Amino acid sequence: MLIALDDTDGNDGGCTTHLMLHILSDLDLDVKGYPRLVRLNPNIPFKTRGNAALCAEVGLSRGTKTKIGEYGGKPIFSSSIVDDVPDYNYIADAAWRIVLQEANLKDEKTNPGMIVARYRPDGSHYLSTLRSVVSIDNALRNIKDMGMVYRSAKNGRGLIGALAALSWPAEKSTYEMILYSFPHPQHFSKQLQREIADLANSIPGTFNNYDEENRHAAIFPSPRTPVLCGVRTTDPVRILNFPAEVESGFPVRFTGYLLYQTNQATDDHYQESIESFEELSSYSFKATVTSIPAAIKGGHWFFNFYYMGREYKAAIFEPSKGMRLLVKDIQVGDYVKLFGSFMEGKMNIEKVSIIERARVFIRSNPTCAECGSRMQNDGRNSFRCPVCSHHSILPAYTELHRSHSRDRYEAPVAGRRHLVATIQEGM
Repeated sequence: MLIALDDTDGNDGGCTTHLMLHILSDLDLDVKGYPRLVRLNPNIPFKTRGNAALCAEVGLSRGTKTKIGEYGGKPIFSSSIVDDVPDYNYIADAAWRIVLQEANLKDEKTNPGMIVARYRPDGSHYLSTLRSVVSIDNALRNIKDMGMVYRSAKNGRGLIGALAALSWPAEKSTYEMILYSFPHPQHFSKQLQREIADLANSIPGTFNNYDEENRHAAIFPSPRTPVLCGVRTTDPVRILNFPAEVESGFPVRFTGYLLYQTNQATDDHYQESIESFEELSSYSFKATVTSIPAAIKGGHWFFNFYYMGREYKAAIFEPSKGMRLLVKDIQVGDYVKLFGSFMEGKMNIEKVSIIERARVFIRSNPTCAECGSRMQNDGRNSFRCPVCSHHSILPAYTELHRSHSRDRYEAPVAGRRHLVATIQEGM
């Protein structure tokens, strides 16, 4: 049995991942593998705060069990094999009561949806929701055609994300250990946050724990939610001891924790090999720079690039912070790989890889062929030696030395979107 839900949080509170933790604890069922936390299209204007949908395959385990979470002192176990639960409507009703109890229904953007299904659909539902805009009518039609049990509130937009999470094929994945303190975590000093982030850094496989550039412990989110902290990792085994290490080493209280398999840091939202760009979609592609970057008030930078016979505008916004160093390094003619989201007719850049640098020459006054002195301008395309009065019409050109150490630029941890992976050598 698979349970999926989305759209339960809001701008001023609530958390869909905590709802899944609550449901798994109350159902008293085990999880096959790991519950899944699936980030969706980051450009959707009506998304809720976290823009994450949840899914878990549950049942009665057979064989070895591993503790992957806890809620109110009650353990949550994972197993490689679980037997199905026959009464889907009973489970749906029990889970939905928890959703209605905890969801932030007062927020106009919160429109919960939940699905209970026998099997996982093909990955097309995931990709379409991640990379484009899907209507509620389309999602609901697919849910009904596949005979799934579902529940929804208000306009039911959460059914779109629930179906996407249900169909995520998890071909690429990372993991996140989330600690909760319901309803809100205690206040932590910056020093204590750094110390806990240092502990996370010491665990092999973890990443994006601390933003050195901005001196920010990135594992701590907004205090508006029940999430105390979240540690991302590529190793789901070594992270299992993190909650106990936090509890024993720091004056920190939490009400539960759960380890999720996620699509974070996978670049799954990028489309490749496309001929043109669509609004609210994300792309990775190779292009040629056609203008020197220029800044506007607020610290935002823009430059143009040429792709598939057309020129487009690219934007690097202030939250990208250190990535804006790119503007000092790129030149007209550079061949680059761009990663970004197409919004309001321009490509909002998330990271850049410089594939081949153009040769750039700087024009200057020539030296005198007669006496070797530096010549002076003497009108348009005319130069005169101030020493011997020799004339020339030929300027000098010097090639700009461009042996920069950095060929890859990306936003710092604090300004990086959930789905964006660290750019790799050769991309």
